[in-house]
Amino acid sequence: MIAAGAIIVLVLAVFGWFQLRDRIANQGIQAAETCVEGQLTLPVTVDPDISTQVTDLAAEFTATRPVVRDHCVAVAVTAADSAQVAGALTAADPSWDQQTLGPAPALWIPRSSDTLVGLPAGTVAGTPRSIAQSPVVLASPIAVTSAMRDAGTGWADLPGLQGAPDGLDVLGLPGWGGLRLQLPIGPSSDSTAAALAAVAESTSGTPMTPEDVRRGSTVSAMSALGSTDHDRSAVVTDSTETALARLSADISPTADFHSVPTTEQQLAATFADSGISAYAPTGSAPIADYPAAILSGRWTDETLSRAAAQFVDFVGLPENRAHFTDAGFETADAPPDAPTTSADTARALIDAVRNPATPRRATILLDVSGSMDTVEGGRSRLQNTTAALRQQFEAVTDSSELGLWVYSNALDAQRPFREEVSTGPVSEALPSGTRRSQLSAALDALRPSTATSTYESVTATYIDAVENFAPGVPNSVILVTDGPNDDPSISSERFLSVLASSSKPDRPVSIDVVSIGTNSDIGTLQSMSDMTGGSVTTVNTSDGPELPDLLRKLLY
Repeated sequence: MIAAGAIIVLVLAVFGWFQLRDRIANQGIQAAETCVEGQLTLPVTVDPDISTQVTDLAAEFTATRPVVRDHCVAVAVTAADSAQVAGALTAADPSWDQQTLGPAPALWIPRSSDTLVGLPAGTVAGTPRSIAQSPVVLASPIAVTSAMRDAGTGWADLPGLQGAPDGLDVLGLPGWGGLRLQLPIGPSSDSTAAALAAVAESTSGTPMTPEDVRRGSTVSAMSALGSTDHDRSAVVTDSTETALARLSADISPTADFHSVPTTEQQLAATFADSGISAYAPTGSAPIADYPAAILSGRWTDETLSRAAAQFVDFVGLPENRAHFTDAGFETADAPPDAPTTSADTARALIDAVRNPATPRRATILLDVSGSMDTVEGGRSRLQNTTAALRQQFEAVTDSSELGLWVYSNALDAQRPFREEVSTGPVSEALPSGTRRSQLSAALDALRPSTATSTYESVTATYIDAVENFAPGVPNSVILVTDGPNDDPSISSERFLSVLASSSKPDRPVSIDVVSIGTNSDIGTLQSMSDMTGGSVTTVNTSDGPELPDLLRKLLY
């Protein structure tokens, strides 16, 4: 009887435990369903390109009554330009302009992973997941698209096609002129930077950094893209959509523009029957991949982060892909090695096409007297100056002509000057490499000497520049010195007189002076520059940013 009673008690206890467990579970479910922690709004900011699709999915997700940590979640979507959002996230003192950008997001879906490059560490939690993508292409009249496709035109070919009066003739389109690529840089125009990066990377063979943008081959390519064969700037401060509308309004051979970078999806969705079509040049493969970036730190909290992750999972469900594919997007994950371009690099590329370099012929006459051994900022003036010159030698266009002369006293037998590298195209092949590399090598070998025979050296350099004048481009002698002439064999009056008699009106060569520190000869140098249409600029020291900036202006 005791055993039977114990069994009965045990059965009742087990039965009661299951009842209690089910009751507790039901209470938990009921509590969750009633959102004991209340309603939670998940703020999501998306690029306008994809806002319709994400907004529709947000409504469907909210309708499922998702619960995260006892909060009922509703998704609120705001469309905002990706570049503006990136700027707010990267600001030194981050502040969020709700009037312009809407609520600060917990989830951000920009147009491209490029936009995420360079964000402060900790801004994004985990690895963003691409929810859709579309290749960056060129939109052009169908005739131009077909010609480029037949020719296998690559990104690296675009600079040569852009400004040449017969650029499209080589593609079988006589009478069309150059490519006339239009480059919008207004709101929602990320395709422009992606296309420029593709040109630069296809030209150089390597991914771009801001420093790489300043190299000669890239400067040449960007400068060539900067203007059309009509001598019109290719850069317009419009959105891509506005540029496409202008292009579609005139697809004739005489139109001001023949091509605009865009995404394949944008072109198909908005201008499907406009007479323009898409072509993806060979080489680099830029894409807009719309990564879902869950923000962290000051921008969100743990509950919002979990809600954002759930929404991203929902968006990525196979049954939801039709939202994107029906609108012309692709939904495969972006390639892991897809090229990315930082915001700094994009700005440098756009600056390079907005301010194209001017091909020129310039001979640098560099003072290597003893005073150039003065130490400034841990290095001598000569070392600082050669470093600044080397930077500019690397940056000038391939079509520029440069040369290097140095002067002091008795550098070449009895002559105070010496021609280190003859003036000519920097890309020209010489026995020891290109002239560009030879210029850099010559700078490395320079050492300070003794006196400063400025007048005789300037006269010889100027006469050589006039005799070898290159028509059609600016011609100049750039004198870099840190002290007065100390050669008594020629007076300043005699120097200016010889210089005047050596000039030729039909061969204008300016003399631009870069004077480092105090120079008691500045009056004569100013008269010399005024006579030849040049300039005189004094920099207080050789180790600051003023010297390389000035040389860039004179050589760019």
